[in-house]
Amino acid sequence: MKVAKMLGSMMMGGALIASAAVAQVSVAADHDDVRNIKVSRLFSPKGLDSNDNSIVILDGYLPDGCYRLTAPIVETDETAKSITIQARANYFDVPCIEALVPFTQEVKLGMLTGGIYNIQDNEGTNIGSLNVSKAQSKYPDDYLYAPVDTIILDNEEAAPGQHVVTLRGRFTNSCMFMERVETRYFPDSVELLPIMGIRKGNCLQVEVPFSVDVTLDSSKLAKGRMLVHARSLNGNSVSAMLNVGDK
Repeated sequence: MKVAKMLGSMMMGGALIASAAVAQVSVAADHDDVRNIKVSRLFSPKGLDSNDNSIVILDGYLPDGCYRLTAPIVETDETAKSITIQARANYFDVPCIEALVPFTQEVKLGMLTGGIYNIQDNEGTNIGSLNVSKAQSKYPDDYLYAPVDTIILDNEEAAPGQHVVTLRGRFTNSCMFMERVETRYFPDSVELLPIMGIRKGNCLQVEVPFSVDVTLDSSKLAKGRMLVHARSLNGNSVSAMLNVGDK
């Protein structure tokens, strides 16, 4: 048996208000009820090529607290340049909060051949696209990227109305250093390129944590939700969703 939390709720002025009371309810461990979930918006990183592990980000809302996100169904047709992604969630038939639950889910697509991919759900509804350039070099990346592990948005040192992104990771020898971070702005996303340098000399094989702050140009950020995407040396990337308010 698994334990679920039941959140009391009451109606007031037509709006649902969740109470603070929490009760324990046991539910069966069997979760055969998997339901398709609508995606409000799809975000796709820019600057990807056929040497990269491509990803897209699904953004939306679960219908209520009875749903728990699970792995999506993904089908890729590289010949037709078509990708089908169906978001899904386990449904629990128990008392739960009757309010929309936001979700953001990264979907890994692997290395794709160059082209513009149309992305749709199982019903054939277009939910976005992904542009993958054909790699122009045998090298995996245009730059030597730093090995970024984590991306943090809006750190405590950010001034009001300012957005500061913190990139954190680990260098694996004493000669590695962060040379610069290039920032590229797009209508719905920001791409960060953390470019690493290597000093000459005797290098010690030692793990050295690093952290670098990047202040975004607020004049180039669109109001609403934006994808912030940073590349990493291991071929993967780190992403986070930024909420941009009124300028």
